[in-house]
Amino acid sequence: IVLIIRKVPACYALIFGAFVGGLWGYVELNDIGVGRAVVLTVKQMVVGAQGIMPAVLRVLSAGVLAGVLIRSGAAERIALSIMGFLGKRHAVLALILSCALLTFAGVFIDIAVLTVAPVALAVAQRGGYSRIGTLFALIGGGKSGNVISANPNSIIAAENYNVALPDMMLANIPAALAGIVATLLVSDWLIKKGERVVA
Repeated sequence: IVLIIRKVPACYALIFGAFVGGLWGYVELNDIGVGRAVVLTVKQMVVGAQGIMPAVLRVLSAGVLAGVLIRSGAAERIALSIMGFLGKRHAVLALILSCALLTFAGVFIDIAVLTVAPVALAVAQRGGYSRIGTLFALIGGGKSGNVISANPNSIIAAENYNVALPDMMLANIPAALAGIVATLLVSDWLIKKGERVVA
């Protein structure tokens, strides 16, 4: 933490912290010499790095997918298609589902909210919705989709619990649906409260 605060790149700071922690653990707790402790620490660091490489590659792949969705305009097109399909009457649900589907596809919540925000502001202005209600719909929808996406948290949890990632994603569908329903109920209440979206 001290190194990161002193503007040392986080990767190097974490590697150095792992090395110092491992060295200290081997020397103090196992009562072995420093030379042997260095060898064992480096060996454990290499084994640890090998163990997380599959997860790192999956996270990088998810980032590539999210980048393609955003840069190609597909993410915005998804949001507009949902809006067109559900219509004005179900505009709040359309906002929620837009963010949920984007985060389910691997787009991070903050990026999904920023992608849908221009469409959401136009919808909110036409419908006379409040800022807080509109924002809550976007964030709640994003979090609901995130529950079932192949994001870094899901990937690591699946590996740690020795569960197949698709099984974990399927098991989280009821939680995602409950999140969408709860977000819709709270958003419908919040869109009538607070400052309205104006041009």
